[in-house]
Amino acid sequence: MGKAADSRDAGARLDPVQSFNRWKKKHSHKQSKKKQLRKQLKKPEWQVERETISRLLQSYGKINVNEITRFSDFPLSKKTLKGLQEAQYRLVTEIQKQTIGLALQGKDVLGAAKTGSGKTLAFLVPVLEALYRLQWTSTDGLGVLIISPTRELAYQTFEVLRKVGKNHDFSAGLIIGGKDLKHEAERINNINILVCTPGRLLQHMDETICFHATNLQMLVLDEADRILDMGFADTMNAIIENLPKKRQTLLFSATQTKSVKDLARLSLKNPEYVWVHEKAKYSTPATLEQNYIVCELQQKISVLYSFLRSHLKKKSIVFFSSCKEVQYLYRVFCRLRPGISILALHGRQQQMRRMEVYNEFVRKRAAVLFATDIAARGLDFPAVNWVLQFDCPEDANTYIHRAGRTARYKEDGEALLILLPSEEKGMVQQLLQKKVPVKEIKINPEKLIDVQKKLESFLAQDQDLKERAQRCFVSYIRSVYLMKDKEIFDVNKLPIPEYALSLGLAVAPRVRFLQKMQKQPAKELVVSQDNKGSEPRAPSLTNDEVEEFRAYFNEKMSILQKGGKRTEGTEFGLANGISAEEEEEKEDEEEIEEKLRKAKGYHPDSVPSIDESPKNKEAFLQFLTRDGEEEEEEEEEDGLDADFFTVKRHNVFGLDLKENKALQVSVLPVEGLLLVPISFYVALLLLGNYGKARTRRNL
Repeated sequence: MGKAADSRDAGARLDPVQSFNRWKKKHSHKQSKKKQLRKQLKKPEWQVERETISRLLQSYGKINVNEITRFSDFPLSKKTLKGLQEAQYRLVTEIQKQTIGLALQGKDVLGAAKTGSGKTLAFLVPVLEALYRLQWTSTDGLGVLIISPTRELAYQTFEVLRKVGKNHDFSAGLIIGGKDLKHEAERINNINILVCTPGRLLQHMDETICFHATNLQMLVLDEADRILDMGFADTMNAIIENLPKKRQTLLFSATQTKSVKDLARLSLKNPEYVWVHEKAKYSTPATLEQNYIVCELQQKISVLYSFLRSHLKKKSIVFFSSCKEVQYLYRVFCRLRPGISILALHGRQQQMRRMEVYNEFVRKRAAVLFATDIAARGLDFPAVNWVLQFDCPEDANTYIHRAGRTARYKEDGEALLILLPSEEKGMVQQLLQKKVPVKEIKINPEKLIDVQKKLESFLAQDQDLKERAQRCFVSYIRSVYLMKDKEIFDVNKLPIPEYALSLGLAVAPRVRFLQKMQKQPAKELVVSQDNKGSEPRAPSLTNDEVEEFRAYFNEKMSILQKGGKRTEGTEFGLANGISAEEEEEKEDEEEIEEKLRKAKGYHPDSVPSIDESPKNKEAFLQFLTRDGEEEEEEEEEDGLDADFFTVKRHNVFGLDLKENKALQVSVLPVEGLLLVPISFYVALLLLGNYGKARTRRNL
């Protein structure tokens, strides 16, 4: 019996399936009990996040700038660190090291650093962390506003934000001109981080009903000096007035000017100043090699072509002073076929085309980008080998920003500046004062390829290209004429006929503002003589005289209307007799005249009246006669409505200056009369005749 029992026990012990099932049952029961226990003890996600945020806040005060070399050394959230690592951002630059810690602590920062030093990440990291700490959601509305001077820079900032912040749950939007306003207005209310340009933002503030910034936590002004240089000072003041006072502000710029400091006083409270390269030996990166060459204006196109032919495997940016120059030379160089891909980027392109050009140039390993100064600020084109400044920059700061498109993030780069003999002395002196090390190099005449004959043949075959060449010519002359620093930019020293030939033109086009400039000294002399003895006076007419004149005027106008409505026909002829090109030239002239008036302190309100002294009367008559002669010349050239100019050449005020001493009327500048409707001239004419009749009646 004992042996049988032992054998049964041994068989039971040796059955592996039964023993495994029993073990599995016990084990699963224990595991389920453990899970239930863990669930009971586990903290909710919101609580874990809150504890993480409190730990980060405690760590902000312990940041030691000297010990930081990587982004992971900062107390940042896991989501931000993961985004930085995936975008291949690991090591910090000097501006990032100095700025991020201060911004994380909630302080206002005024940061200045050389171009290409990594200012974009210096504000994007604090932006993401600020909203993460507040557990911001799309229902909370706008939390951060990032303002950039140009569409291209705003687009680039938005792309970096998308890469670094893709693990966060915030919504981000790009608001720039050139896109449908209604489409933007429908979505703008749900955006947490808004990247925009100043003009478009103010337009939404004025026109979009649902847009508001009452919950704004942080304002970022990128390239603040450029924002102000582009004439957005009033726009920025209006935007800042609409923002809540309680906010954090970060202001970044490559240069610190007086206007930037004024903006900082308006928008920042007790800011921390971070000027990374203040004590640096040079204002430009140490890895940037900078040279300049001196050549005549008519040689510049051949120099550029020869340069491109000898740098076919390089990535280069060529800067020009105007859009029309870029448009013409881009088409010409595409026909010349230098052997390298050529792209053009300027302000007259459609927004989508500008985006395409930007992305295409970023992708290419070897290419040339012809650009205006819209590409000179903040844009990060990777692996640019050369920056060539075809036209002399306005000042040393513009040079620094242009040259900063290469040698970014401690990479090597080269910059070449082409100067005219008249520009060399003043520009080189400015650059040395700004701590920019430039040295002169000489052109090898044997390697210079002359392309003038080819340009002439292109223009002979293509009328459209010829017109573009003419516009390019006028545009360049105008850009030199409008420059502030006349020691460097003197339009009288330019070899104008030779420059026209170098563009392929047989004859230099007529430049109206140059002709006016040559006639201006004589005019100014006469007007200044008139101003010496006269002061502005208001018309001395009583109420009775005004009423009497009104009746007289109505009577005369009714006679005129019965006589065939001459005025309407004249106005119609003037409105429709001007080509688009002439209108464009006229706009350019008005812009130039406006700038000249501002420079000379001219105010339209302070117009001199006719004085009774014989000397002043003579001067006034001489002024009218001189202007009439000029208008006769312009009439012959432009072929505009002859009757209109005939009215203008007469004494349109209808005053006999030798006889009439009782009536005094304020005199408008005769040039300004061209912009006034013809009916106004008729009114003035009738006023003069009425005054003459009253004088005779009194006598």
